[in-house]
Amino acid sequence: MARTKGATNKDSADRKREILDGIWKAMRESGGKPLSWREMAVAGGVGPATLSHHFGKRDDVVSAVLKAKRQEGAEPLHILAEPSSSDVEQSLNDALAHILVGLTQYDVGDLVGLGLAEGMYHDIIGPLFVRDGLEPILAGVEQRLKAHEARGDIPTGKNLRHAAIILAGPVLLTYAHQHPLRGQSDYPTQLGDLAKQSAETAALFLTT
Repeated sequence: MARTKGATNKDSADRKREILDGIWKAMRESGGKPLSWREMAVAGGVGPATLSHHFGKRDDVVSAVLKAKRQEGAEPLHILAEPSSSDVEQSLNDALAHILVGLTQYDVGDLVGLGLAEGMYHDIIGPLFVRDGLEPILAGVEQRLKAHEARGDIPTGKNLRHAAIILAGPVLLTYAHQHPLRGQSDYPTQLGDLAKQSAETAALFLTT
């Protein structure tokens, strides 16, 4: 029986996603230790040659994982971009609470750890992590602020990119400090309290 047109491509895409899912699981369980090429192949349930056939080099595998995680985050990022209240400070608090849920209960925190472990000073993975890991979060916050501006909740003329960094930057940095970098035991910080302070600071910057 003839194969349905397009089935080969779908089968290949499904297989690649299965491989990536296995590799991502192993990355999460590695405690931040970058996986070797062979370890990636084992985690994906394939041999090194098959892994190379599907993805190319090791950097291409990490790139594919980052891209897949960004695609999975499309709906949460959409929520992040939409104002939740006409009260700007409340909306910013809600935005940071949404980010914290992603960091602490879903894959976002592991993605930050992966980005730090794989991307620091790396000419390929570093920019990819910025593009697929960090920038979508900052862009989502900036889109929320643009929506507030369009509705007249905040005055025009503010640098909304800077405001997004003022809001989300401390939370992302402190999460990395506390968890992937293991600072929690010696220098514990309450992320929820920090988020409220960041929302207050960003709201003051935007409304005055």
